[in-house]
Amino acid sequence: MSADKKQIFLHFWNILYPLLPEPIEEYNFDKSIGRKHRFDFAWTDLRVAVEINGNAWSVKGGGRHGQDKDLEKINLAVAMGWKVYQFSPAMLNKDPDRWCGMVADAIR
Repeated sequence: MSADKKQIFLHFWNILYPLLPEPIEEYNFDKSIGRKHRFDFAWTDLRVAVEINGNAWSVKGGGRHGQDKDLEKINLAVAMGWKVYQFSPAMLNKDPDRWCGMVADAIR
C-alpha cells in the first residue's frame, strides 16, 4: 500500500474531525496470537480499524485484495471483536463526509 493512498483517509479525517482522536497507523492487531497482520489505521481502545484498498483488485485473478490471506485477515479481526471499515481512495475522494463519518460514528 503506497503511503499516498493511505494519506487520503488521514487528510480527510483531520479536516472533518480535528477534535476526534487520530488513529494509530500500521497497527499489528493480532500480535498477541503470534500473527503479523496490520491495519492501515486503528483506534485500539475501541477496536475500530480502517483499511484503504488500492487498485490491486483489478489485476487479473482478483488481485491481492481478493486473495484468501486478505479475507483471513479481516475474518480474524472480526472474530477478535474489531469493526473493520474498508475504503478505496475513489470512495474517499468522492464522498469523504459519508465514509469518514461512518468511522467517526463508530468511535464516538
